[in-house]
Amino acid sequence: MLLALALGALGLGCTMRQDYVPHKGPGFDHCGGEVFCSPGQHCADPSLSVCEEGCLTDDNCDPSQMCDPNAAAPRQCIDRPTSDAETPMFDSLAGCKAACDHFLDCGLDADEAAQCRTDCEGFTVDQQTDLAHCGDDVACADLPSCLGVQCVSTNDCQNDQSCVENACVGGM
Repeated sequence: MLLALALGALGLGCTMRQDYVPHKGPGFDHCGGEVFCSPGQHCADPSLSVCEEGCLTDDNCDPSQMCDPNAAAPRQCIDRPTSDAETPMFDSLAGCKAACDHFLDCGLDADEAAQCRTDCEGFTVDQQTDLAHCGDDVACADLPSCLGVQCVSTNDCQNDQSCVENACVGGM
């Protein structure tokens, strides 16, 4: 079922939410409640969960970019100079496969974790990166939210429910 989970969450299938936005990883800025500003945006008002275009620091940019130090407000994210070795290049395929291993630790069936690792090879770099961010420092309890599903394993369900195709069913 992780195949359906990953494909849907990455926009390759039709069974998962289409509004999936990963909210962990470099460039994503928590902005109150459940709102996360995307790379290239910053949190203008956490009490109202308002994101605005532009960056305040490099932390508001994709890892391959930096906040333009020479621009007037609002500053924009620009590509890092090739000589800037401050941030090593992210290996999206390795990150994707590592995320599958993390999902296994969170209760995903071993066969599905193996299929996930194989599926990573067919994903685009952006899709690999999106899946990798859900496996990067995301607590098992927060994994379904990151992936945009109700559950990854029965451990995510309550009241004696079972996780079937990423939804909690049955029980009381």
